[in-house]
Amino acid sequence: MIKPRTSIRRDVMSIRVKLYLSYLLMIVILPIILICTVMVLLLFFTDSKQDVRDYFEKEKNLDYRQALAIGEVSYVVQNEPDKLGDEAYVSNVQDKLGRVAVGLLIARNGEMESVSPYLQRLSPQENWSKLLISPPKRMTYNHYPFTSDSIAFRYSDGSEGEAILLRRYESVPVYWHPISLVVVLAIIGLTSLLLTYYVSRRIIKPIEALKTGVQHIKDGDLTYQVIPTSKDEVGELSKVFEEMRLRLKHSIEQTLQYEDNRKMLLSHISHDLKTPITAIKGYVEGILDGVANTEEKQDRYIRTIYRKANEMDKLIDELFLFSKLDVQTVAYDFIPLDVNSFTADMVGEMKFDLDKTGITLTTSLPPETIMVVADPEKLSRVLTNVIDNSVKYMDLQSQLQVKSSLQENKAITVLVHANDEEAFITVEDTGPGIEEEALPYIFDRFYRAEQSRNSETGGSGLGLAIVKQMVEGHGGRVWAENRPEGGARLTFTLPRAGA
Repeated sequence: MIKPRTSIRRDVMSIRVKLYLSYLLMIVILPIILICTVMVLLLFFTDSKQDVRDYFEKEKNLDYRQALAIGEVSYVVQNEPDKLGDEAYVSNVQDKLGRVAVGLLIARNGEMESVSPYLQRLSPQENWSKLLISPPKRMTYNHYPFTSDSIAFRYSDGSEGEAILLRRYESVPVYWHPISLVVVLAIIGLTSLLLTYYVSRRIIKPIEALKTGVQHIKDGDLTYQVIPTSKDEVGELSKVFEEMRLRLKHSIEQTLQYEDNRKMLLSHISHDLKTPITAIKGYVEGILDGVANTEEKQDRYIRTIYRKANEMDKLIDELFLFSKLDVQTVAYDFIPLDVNSFTADMVGEMKFDLDKTGITLTTSLPPETIMVVADPEKLSRVLTNVIDNSVKYMDLQSQLQVKSSLQENKAITVLVHANDEEAFITVEDTGPGIEEEALPYIFDRFYRAEQSRNSETGGSGLGLAIVKQMVEGHGGRVWAENRPEGGARLTFTLPRAGA
């Protein structure tokens, strides 16, 4: 029976969702990583001497504070230039300017008189006097960018003075921008690489397992198992592939089993048909050669030929039915059926013929009605085959001249009982029973406890095999056992209509 196509589960993380999440992580996590990197670098450059929030607050107002400090110095230079000759005042001004990243150089008559301590700390080896000749507008000290402004003035004694203001206009060294760009690109690239590797691995690894499974199937190995490692689309594909492998394996095994059955069937057909055909040929030759020279012999020969032809016809019918059952091409017409009425009718039909052979056929039926779901024609064949099997082996006992108290009273009893789910039909006989070593095999095709395969002492070996196929086709079970008091007991079940 073909199962419905397995649909993709939507309650698991699909590949599309994984890709969306990877992009979302790049958008959300990358800025967080970058912010953390910037904070670490700032702590490094500020030597961890101040709180990062204070650093940002100061840097935010730096331009404004620089403008105030430079404005104050410009006012003094233009209106009170003699203050620049006061060392205490100059030291105080240099300290204020240094706190806002501004350096002040003061020259008098072309000689450098004061150099900002801030600038000296920043670049101890610098020759500051060269700025008096032609100071550039922009320069770099210890990798920090500065702009310069030069103010010429005169002291009260008439000497010429010059004040050069060097203002740092970037909070970070000049190499910060290319390094930060490289760091950002590296973080983006590394994060993208890791996310891509993770997502790709989650997709490629199951696909490689599928590829290996396909290669094994291509090479004829159907035992290689593909185990789903995820619950996304690839995992669902792995499950479908594994189901396909199992079905293909089952189909091939079933085909090989059918082939073995066909070979066995041909072997047994040739054996079982050869015996009656040989007998028919012998009797026909006897008639043709004049051996049957009396009317009585001719009549006996013809009757024997007719009986052998009937045996062949019955054998062919059983072979044809079994082959159809074996490949599951027999249609069942299930209807609700009263087991008690059906069993009573069947036993009534068979009782008349069995009475002539000295075999008593009786029933034991419960008072309540037991309804089952069954095909009456197939159920009739099942019950007939089971009773015929008991008859054959009780006749075999007679032919082997086995004397016992059971043999003197040859009887077959059909019993019916039920539980909530199943109806049980049991056929008991007073025959020789079944040898213990033969019990597991009596429902196998072509198996006969009497191994001579003589049609006079046994059947084709298909009767109970047909019983097993038909009972299982009804959804029931069948088994055999020996009665403690002697004889065989065969029971089969049928699903109750209510269950």
